[in-house]
Amino acid sequence: MYTYPQWDLLSNIMLSVLAILVLLVFWGVIYAIVYAIFMFIFSGWNEEKIKKAWNSIRYAVLGFILTLIILFAIPGALRALKVPGYQYYTSSNIFKTAKIWLNKVIDVFNQQKAPENVDGNYEL
Repeated sequence: MYTYPQWDLLSNIMLSVLAILVLLVFWGVIYAIVYAIFMFIFSGWNEEKIKKAWNSIRYAVLGFILTLIILFAIPGALRALKVPGYQYYTSSNIFKTAKIWLNKVIDVFNQQKAPENVDGNYEL
């Protein structure tokens, strides 16, 4: 399992914030696309539902642009401003930190099992 690099605390916090933002925006984009697809399929050519579906696609595109800004523009701006430790804020480090956070979330859900009874069967 990947562990945090031995940078200072502020670098780890900044990378964690950027990684969590990338994950949230990514899931929001996926949700908006799936929502738009269902709205188009089940709209029955209703103008209002089609308009909602197009708005959802707009939000998905905006979310994708926001993800690109987080991944490329923010590290570039930190580099241009010569923020101490700017060399750590790269896209690959943001993705590595996002992977760490995603694994932590998955581990929390994997630890929540149904209790076993004496026979070894799971009770619900």
